Amino acid sequence: MPEIKNIQETEKEENGTLPALVTALKKDLGPALEEIEVKDVRIGLAYTGVLLSENYGGVACTPLYEFSGCPALGFAGFLKGSSADKVLEFALSRNPFEAAIGVATANALSHMLHDLEPKKFSVSKIDILDLIKPEDRVVMVGYFAPLVPRILKITEKLTILEKREIEFPETTTLPSEKAREILPASDVMILSASTLANRTFDELLSFRGAAREVVLLGPSAPLYPCLLYTSPSPRDVEESRMPS
Repeated sequence: MPEIKNIQETEKEENGTLPALVTALKKDLGPALEEIEVKDVRIGLAYTGVLLSENYGGVACTPLYEFSGCPALGFAGFLKGSSADKVLEFALSRNPFEAAIGVATANALSHMLHDLEPKKFSVSKIDILDLIKPEDRVVMVGYFAPLVPRILKITEKLTILEKREIEFPETTTLPSEKAREILPASDVMILSASTLANRTFDELLSFRGAAREVVLLGPSAPLYPCLLYTSPSPRDVEESRMPS
């Protein structure tokens, strides 16, 4: 099994949601995790994908907007054939590309664990729109275009926080830096799962205020339920919902 070389030395995050997720996956999968190999890694313009030797795959949003140019990846060519437990550690890196690979690996392992121990996974058939009431103030971190008109049919109080400029926005759109001001007044928070890889998820969750519902949305979201049970929050999370 090849050794991972030339990985950029970056500070690792020790507290928060991703460390809890990595620790939980390692605990539940046990020694078997060291025997699982990374079969393939693809970094695309939109998503980063990881395929494991057991043919389980996972994706995470590729954080291209974190860079002004084309970054060099020192670990290119050394990930294939590495053990999944080593690549999973990338989720703790503060380098956005390494973190995306780690989150994609966590997603792949979550899918595997879902099949091995389905009782650990709570499934709900609730639609995200069923969580929203006409009087609710909804804040969406990340632009989910198909959802916007559907939410606006329920409530006009929708604000989008987005790093990129949105052409022809249908509702109030503000830069993501306004999160500290806007999120505490929300009733429903919809967070893009890309906030995991770009290291902003825990901070955004700390701005929750009295929000009744917090939704982690997008293909980067891990299936593993410990993500919501262990996330820091101003109040206890009473229920974890995972769409079926």
